Amino acid sequence: MSEANNAFTTMIIDSLTRIPFFRGLPPEALSAISAKLQRIRLEHGAVVFTQDELGDAMYLIESGQIKVSVNVGAGQPEKVVNYLGPGNFFGEMALLLNQRRSATVTVSIDADLWVLRKADMDELLVDYPVIALQITKELSRRLTDVVTENTRRPGYTISAVFGTEAWRLANSIYNLTRQRVIVLDITGEDIAAQAQLPDDNFVILEAMENLSTENFGETLGILADGFDWVLLALPTNYSEVGAKAVQLAKAAVLFNKSDPDWIKSYSEGPIFYCNGTQTEIDRTARKITHCIVGLALSSGGARGIAHIGVLEMLEKAGIPVDMIAGTSAGSLFGGLYSSGRSVEEVADFARNLIKLIDLKSGLWDPKLRLPWSGLIKGNATAKYLARQFNDATFADTRIPFYVVAADVISGEEVVFESGPIAEAVRASIGMIGIFAPYQLNEHHLIDGGAVNPVPASVLAEKGANIIIASNVIPSLEAERARGKDAAYRNQNPNFLGVLSNMMSIMEREIVKTRMTPVDVLIKPKVEVYSAMNYDKAEEFLQIGRSAAEEALPLIKKLLNH
Repeated sequence: MSEANNAFTTMIIDSLTRIPFFRGLPPEALSAISAKLQRIRLEHGAVVFTQDELGDAMYLIESGQIKVSVNVGAGQPEKVVNYLGPGNFFGEMALLLNQRRSATVTVSIDADLWVLRKADMDELLVDYPVIALQITKELSRRLTDVVTENTRRPGYTISAVFGTEAWRLANSIYNLTRQRVIVLDITGEDIAAQAQLPDDNFVILEAMENLSTENFGETLGILADGFDWVLLALPTNYSEVGAKAVQLAKAAVLFNKSDPDWIKSYSEGPIFYCNGTQTEIDRTARKITHCIVGLALSSGGARGIAHIGVLEMLEKAGIPVDMIAGTSAGSLFGGLYSSGRSVEEVADFARNLIKLIDLKSGLWDPKLRLPWSGLIKGNATAKYLARQFNDATFADTRIPFYVVAADVISGEEVVFESGPIAEAVRASIGMIGIFAPYQLNEHHLIDGGAVNPVPASVLAEKGANIIIASNVIPSLEAERARGKDAAYRNQNPNFLGVLSNMMSIMEREIVKTRMTPVDVLIKPKVEVYSAMNYDKAEEFLQIGRSAAEEALPLIKKLLNH
């Protein structure tokens, strides 16, 4: 064998020994394997193999990273199963058992792969049984890793961050996950010198001076394999390395900066905008780690006052709320809170509702002309709400907010997320028979409880990862128990009470079929009072606090995954 061939073989064996799978094999087995391996280089986006095709090779990753995904059904997006970096191998099951590929493998970071074909593997297993033993050990280890991984939420494990405050985002991610975080500083502005931390929560690594698009993929692959979260701190001006970083990142974050066209053109994932406040940095950290918290507030009339107690307890416990969706009463109280009112201010508003529903309050503008579609027009209510919301729009909210109403003509669900908040709330609280339908954007709108009483589905559509629902619509059993109480049986039902009970019955039936699975269901025990008991505001507030307090351990567990 020539010296050149000896050097080449030695180089391959040295590469193999850096891969854990081969590290324990005897030298003679390594030499035999090195003679069979073929090295290939694939760039980001290249497909190694696709699901269901017949396997004829196994692959070992020397550098870079690959994505393993599966198709779950026609028309459904792919499901990412895992990301593998240097030292891992894949494709061995289809090769060893002559099976079809169970997943699609795509290069997510430029990768150098060693390929071992089926015919070569058959020969090696005969001559070196120790290889089969090593594969068995690796499969056992990987099974354990998969079980562990299933307990963790996925996230944007590699993110491009524009701005020298990337260290603040890294600190927030660490505080949220307590996992390994690294910032690769490519800004040239020495982020490490600016970081102000009481202890070493994460690593800041200054990029090498000769970093290029050729060696960047290998560097990123090593970091992704050694850390749970990788933040690539970049300047906004274009560079080839910056473009490569954005292309390989799974998300991008801009601190108080506009996004140049080049960032949009290279980014394949979402772009998050952060104004630099600690509240927004923490929220961005939750977006990256897939811990966005959504709160759904149900309809329920006076019983909805319990939502305020829920909000109070969540705030007191430090539970972040990243978005709120409300229906009817939930839209009223959730809207006031989202638009900047404190919990106590919203509670004071609720305490005053008993006066507002009085016929002398001035909010009852009778609808006397035909066609008759409700007792009151609701224009006075709309003007009153506009004053309460200070004519704010959805763009003015401190927390993203969504309101659900129903189109009485088409029966469709209408979700508001833009325009004046007061108009959306007026539409959503329009109880059938009391308020005339509210005409807005070519819709004739009534109480959102007619289509989606607990709007958790809206939060799921808007990207919430952890959904908390506060549902004040009592169960049928609870309503029956209250109805059998002597104190209630001796009361003569009034018109408003009859309509309210009819609405509750309808909402309860809708919840059975439309309730989106939620992570935490808070169920205040409001059934002791009716949906018209606005005089029981203090009692409802306390019921909400108690129900939320019971749910806190589960919420905290989910946030800490």
